[in-house]
Amino acid sequence: MSVIVRHYVKSMLLHVLVISVGFAMVMGTFEVIDKLDKIVKFSPSFSDMVMFWLYITPKYFKYLLPMSVLMATLMVFGQASRYNELIAYKAAGGRIKRLFIPFIAIAILLSAADFAVDEYVSSRFNLEANNLLYKIKNKRDRLVYKTTDIWFMEKKDMIVNANFYDPQQKALYYVTAFITKENGITEIIKGKICVWEGGRWVVHGGTRYDAEKLAIKPFDAIPLGEFSAINVYEENELIADEMPFSELNKYNKRLKAAGYNNQKSLVDMYAKLAYPFTCLVMMLLGVAISSRFKMGSGLINAGIAIVISLLYWIAYAMAISFGYSGMFGPLFAPWIVPLMFAATGCFLYMKMQE
Repeated sequence: MSVIVRHYVKSMLLHVLVISVGFAMVMGTFEVIDKLDKIVKFSPSFSDMVMFWLYITPKYFKYLLPMSVLMATLMVFGQASRYNELIAYKAAGGRIKRLFIPFIAIAILLSAADFAVDEYVSSRFNLEANNLLYKIKNKRDRLVYKTTDIWFMEKKDMIVNANFYDPQQKALYYVTAFITKENGITEIIKGKICVWEGGRWVVHGGTRYDAEKLAIKPFDAIPLGEFSAINVYEENELIADEMPFSELNKYNKRLKAAGYNNQKSLVDMYAKLAYPFTCLVMMLLGVAISSRFKMGSGLINAGIAIVISLLYWIAYAMAISFGYSGMFGPLFAPWIVPLMFAATGCFLYMKMQE
């Protein structure tokens, strides 16, 4: 690696680190201030708010790293373009595309780092942040809701619905079990709570509706059998931001095995793979733009980076929304925008004048 490449690499990495960490800390502070207005009546301690800030900062680092890569690229190579350093490099016999190859490699490593931050830090810290907020508001540990409407089919003749599941108590609440026969409902069992007793799930305090005899009968306890499908809901995570990719993938597999297909959860899972790829996309766009145009001052370059990042995030958010609604497939939705921007960056890179 030549002296000039080492100089640009050091400058690039320093800019990425300062910009990403600085913006993450600022955005974390803004969220603390926003949350403080809503929870001040619960008298949170100063240490609680500091811990909340520490928990949520990695989330913003993960989201802002791609923008930081673009901003750093435009600032470093924009300045080089402004002072004709790239022209001097080419005049000395250097090939501009070869100059940028180490930075493409750095972008790939940063994409992997962004994924690792989400997998091992951000998701787990988001869970702790939400648990802390719940504890501040309710003065007790958080009851983990998987969804407000749980459905699963354990057997061919039984469909079970529950409002929510408490992993600590291992109890389903507000349960409705539909007993079917030959594509028809023969019996409905409704109960306030379903708990694990003696190796089976037992519904307590409810009503039994016999569709064949047109009879209604209250009961104290009725066994429903063994539900392996309920293991789907025993993780401590609630939403995609609280789950790393590995756990979200496992969660979706269990949901599928239980007969439950969650489009939103699948989109969120694939988005965890697609979003870190944005670092490489932004690097390609950054080097292509800075090499083709005479860049301005650092503030102008930062503004250009923010505008491009906003356009990217708007398009990405729209694609994700289409995925949630089912208009796009769960795999297609999070990847379409990164691939389109990457194709644009590759085209501009290949058309770069030597």
